[in-house]
Amino acid sequence: MLLITFFLIGELCHTSGFIDIPTVPQYDLPGMFGVGLTFSLPLYTDDPFPDDDSILVPDPKDFTMTVRYGLGGRTELALSMYTLSTYSLSVSYLLKKERSNAPAIFVGIDDISYNTHLSTIGMKEETGFLEEKGYYFRSGGRPAEIFSAYIAMQKALGPYANFVLGLGRGRFVGYGERSHIFNTDFFVLGDDYETEEHSAWAFGLFFGGSIRFPFGLELIAEIDGRDGNAGIKYHHKYFTTTFAVTKAEQFWGDKPFSPRLTMGLEVNNRFVLEKPKMGSIECVIQDAASQQLLTTAMVDIKEINKRTQVRTGVLTVDIPPGNYTITVSNPRYKDYIAKVSVKPEIKTKLVFNLKKTEEALREEAAQQEKEQNIRNYLEQGKIYFSEDNLDEATAAFTMVLSLDPEHQEARDYLEKIEPRRAELVTQYTEEAKSRTKANDLTKAIESWQKVLELDAKNAEAKEAIADLQDRIAAAKKPKPKKPAQPQPTKPKVTKEEIEALYKKGVSNFTAENYDAALKLFKQILALDPNHAGAKDYKKRTEARIKILKEG
Repeated sequence: MLLITFFLIGELCHTSGFIDIPTVPQYDLPGMFGVGLTFSLPLYTDDPFPDDDSILVPDPKDFTMTVRYGLGGRTELALSMYTLSTYSLSVSYLLKKERSNAPAIFVGIDDISYNTHLSTIGMKEETGFLEEKGYYFRSGGRPAEIFSAYIAMQKALGPYANFVLGLGRGRFVGYGERSHIFNTDFFVLGDDYETEEHSAWAFGLFFGGSIRFPFGLELIAEIDGRDGNAGIKYHHKYFTTTFAVTKAEQFWGDKPFSPRLTMGLEVNNRFVLEKPKMGSIECVIQDAASQQLLTTAMVDIKEINKRTQVRTGVLTVDIPPGNYTITVSNPRYKDYIAKVSVKPEIKTKLVFNLKKTEEALREEAAQQEKEQNIRNYLEQGKIYFSEDNLDEATAAFTMVLSLDPEHQEARDYLEKIEPRRAELVTQYTEEAKSRTKANDLTKAIESWQKVLELDAKNAEAKEAIADLQDRIAAAKKPKPKKPAQPQPTKPKVTKEEIEALYKKGVSNFTAENYDAALKLFKQILALDPNHAGAKDYKKRTEARIKILKEG
């Protein structure tokens, strides 16, 4: 679709510009274009040289049509028609984008045409406004406008102001009473600018600034190398209106030429090219109790039939403005449904606190109980291992692995048990042999019994115990009896008294008074050798005493 637009770009600046000086390209969307019209008329017209033989026709109104096209935000092309036989092409290119500490740099060429001299009212050197005619008749010739090349920079001065400064040839070079001081020939010719010695490569200085308010109004003032211009623009992203006064310096001259009033309107095709404004939704999905993000969830947006699996706990979706119904689901949680209104260019944040299902809560309670049992069995196994109660330790660590087959600490302890068993068997064997050599046969039997507790099939221990028992029996054979001496009668101890001693021993063991506890357990076993509790605690007490001595 061809969109015919009205576009004001001053007198001859047909790429992006203030009024008559160029700025960085503004068409930033691929395919963006405009077709426009510029209308200007003189405020008044005087012949500055009424006594001169030259004939200066008063300045006419002018009407210019321009087509402009942007290429990706860096390049602009403009084709202008001034009369049915007068056309020109302009091009600009952004070399370097503006940064916070550096201006934008851009170059361009205006008035690419098929005649050396060009104005909005026609071609040829003698055709133009009074100012151009003055150059031709009075100032030694008029600079050729064809291929008006330029280089310039643009910098924002705060949030609202912009400044442009550049050098250009051709249409940017003037030889008027004021404009001659802005070109390089001034340094050669000085005030003798009304000669025919103008340089074809003279460059003129152009500069300008603007203040653009947030509501779209822009105030502009500039010097284009030949004239001073000022104006007002109102910007909308789809259109721009302009009111400007060009050649304004002539208001204050002794011989006013022809200040001009320029008006225009711009409408562009941006609305066809730009993408529709989007809003966004940020979904934060977390456990209602722990407030931890859920790494597995499904988000379903009903109105656009969009279903997304979320693995990080956070999902951001760009979405057209409107009202939406969002459902968040997880197999272990109850579905969460929310309604949200999305606005353009605004991110809406939603926090979904999901509650677990009853089944998940039961499974979680069972898992917590399992983990607690694992901790308990592991701790018991460690205690049994430290006491060299290896069978009990084995049973405890085996229970841990039955609950958690991959529990590495329980596996490590089980691997230590058999080496420790072999170590203890060697230790008690040496101890038994040492006691046998010392003729402490009863103690030797006790050591061999410890070996059998660790290794029930140990043949050496069985043979040694049988041999020692035979030796003890042989030693007890009756010898010639001496006259019997009356023996003092041992006081008989009751079960209640033995149990009292046992409880006292356990209390001492619990209080870590191991020496006193061991003495009491030995006393109990002397009174009742088959007392199972005293036997067990005696072994545990001896193990604790051993650990303390080694530590």
